[in-house]
Amino acid sequence: MIKRTVVVLSLLAAGCGFFSRTKNNFYSLERIPPAAPIVRTGTGAPVAIDAIELPPGSDRREVVVRKAGQQLDVRPNEQWSAGFQAMVLHTLAFDLAARLPDGMVILPGQAIPTGATRSVSVVFEELAAGPENQVVLDARWVAGGVSHRERIVVSIPSLESAEIANGMSQALAQLADRMAAGL
Repeated sequence: MIKRTVVVLSLLAAGCGFFSRTKNNFYSLERIPPAAPIVRTGTGAPVAIDAIELPPGSDRREVVVRKAGQQLDVRPNEQWSAGFQAMVLHTLAFDLAARLPDGMVILPGQAIPTGATRSVSVVFEELAAGPENQVVLDARWVAGGVSHRERIVVSIPSLESAEIANGMSQALAQLADRMAAGL
């Protein structure tokens, strides 16, 4: 009798856990059109973003927010829709393509054309939100042996995950603006 009661209570408890699952929210980075009209007269070899490197610990599915005291708020129920590094590469490449003449950017997954191409590498020292209501992008990018450093700060209304995704999208668009001007 006691054994049967324990089994029934265990199954009941397991069933309650199944029905009380917390809903996950998923976010993506969005491409943002250039703020100013683009002059489509650029020439030169096509550009490919060969590599990006994110700060250690930031390439994760969960949205992460910096808190005071060197702490992080990892939000297990607030997640990116794909791996963060892949989303950053995809968004940055398409933003850059929107700012350069057609065919000047080799997009992720496209075949590398024969002939000369220009390689771009981007190393993010910081790409994070918080502890203030802002997204900070601090990156170095290298093209044609020339190194550039960009620091972009985007103010956001709150540290809600949707606002963070929007702020990161804006920061990547601003980086694409600066890269397009420097290529």
